[in-house]
Amino acid sequence: MQDPAMHPDTGDKLAELLAKLQRHRALDVRLEERDETPLIWAVSENYHDIAVTLVEAGVDLDARNTDGNTALLRAACEGRAELASVLVRVGAKLDLQNHDGYCALILAKRRGNREIVDMLLSAGADQSLSTTAGVSFEAPGHSPKVSLEGRRDALLERQIIDAIGMCRDGRMAGRALGKYINRAPEDRFVSTRTLREAYVRHEASPSPSAPNYVPLDDGMELGIVWSAVPEIARAISSLLCLSLEDARQDRGGHLPEQVVERVQLEIISPYGVAHIWGITGHRFVLSRSVGPDRSEILGTILVGRSKDTIFFFTGRYNNLRHSTIRATVDFAQPDGDKPEHRWFDRFAFPEIDRFKPKAYHQLANFVVAKQQRGHSLSRLLLSTIVEKYARDHIAKRGRPVEHSQHLLCGRGLWQIGDPPWLERMERLGFYLRRGAESFFIEHDWAPLPQLRSRQTAEVIPNVVYNRSFGLPDRYLGPQPEQRSDEHLSDRVPEVIRLSQEPAAKLQYFQAMFDFT
Repeated sequence: MQDPAMHPDTGDKLAELLAKLQRHRALDVRLEERDETPLIWAVSENYHDIAVTLVEAGVDLDARNTDGNTALLRAACEGRAELASVLVRVGAKLDLQNHDGYCALILAKRRGNREIVDMLLSAGADQSLSTTAGVSFEAPGHSPKVSLEGRRDALLERQIIDAIGMCRDGRMAGRALGKYINRAPEDRFVSTRTLREAYVRHEASPSPSAPNYVPLDDGMELGIVWSAVPEIARAISSLLCLSLEDARQDRGGHLPEQVVERVQLEIISPYGVAHIWGITGHRFVLSRSVGPDRSEILGTILVGRSKDTIFFFTGRYNNLRHSTIRATVDFAQPDGDKPEHRWFDRFAFPEIDRFKPKAYHQLANFVVAKQQRGHSLSRLLLSTIVEKYARDHIAKRGRPVEHSQHLLCGRGLWQIGDPPWLERMERLGFYLRRGAESFFIEHDWAPLPQLRSRQTAEVIPNVVYNRSFGLPDRYLGPQPEQRSDEHLSDRVPEVIRLSQEPAAKLQYFQAMFDFT
């Protein structure tokens, strides 16, 4: 029997995959040749970013092609060490055999891919398996090969990644990650080896041989991680869920308890961290060594991969493209059974074409562990991202790129934030995007949860709530010099009016931070 057959020229597969994703709006499509899944193909031909995006989207890790090969088998055969590590870390089965009986361990050793052999052995791969022809781990033979390389087309690859984001189905096949409120502080402590293996390496980096993270003082480091790795997803979820506890009204915050718990369960559970945000965001993690092979996750921040990304929109939509939002969102959708009640009548926000500032990456989940606050770690996290990851900032200063991860282009960072958050962000150097505030609008058919004073238990009227966060006063006095051409100054009178309207309650501020 022969080893798994190799693919011939695959120049049309990029276009074939894009067409199938767009036509079927599903991730379980198959390519014509060898009935391959997109993941098997992407691993085989070294479309690294496409492969990891598919993993994060929840595709079946152990699906087979006509030869019985899985993505991990193909990674072992083609020497894709980093992709093999990602597949193992997110739960791919180690010991599946193809139709000729080859498992990943035998294939990796036969091909001379020692790094993958060591990784599989460390993960517990079975050394006793053999092929139908009697080839074993102890006697694998030696059959080196030149690894496959699919043709490169940056535009098609980007379009495929975008299409994957539109097609994700939420199965998270092969991973033991759940939807639960993660209040376990011990989850923030992870294996340093797992953390290092979870760091992204961008194949198109200008410094491909550099480390795939940034070492900092005092045993700290910063890097972009694959958030589909279960241990990493649980650590980040713990950080986010425990931080959000402070926002509960019963603990002195500004949000009803049921709202906080819904977000903790649906959005920032381990499942949510791994799946909802992984496709469209760079997940930065700040950590510190706390032992020979133990690291503490100190903070995290999620930054949009594309300047066009909107992470969330009115609670019903995640991971949108601003440029296509009119086609993606049904702005006339009813709210319940009565067509005259529309969902978007619940909100007042900037006009869609100007909702997001141009050339800014959205950020979200900007959190430092409660136990570590007061040590300027938020400033360190933010400043390191600018100094080490902002492309134009680095180029303007003539500095080399010190890592092999993705860079952020564009003008800066942009955030939609809850009202109490603005003051803290301004202290970090963010500035208010004037006129971009969003409001909830109450109706008799859509009342808002009541907020009550902790001291008197009296209901807090919307106008009083708005005033507590500086509206309309911040627009009625002397105004600071505008720092951007992306302000919505012509909408400021409408914001003033809404802030004084009894049925309107402040939902979000917007703020920006410039790279240079």
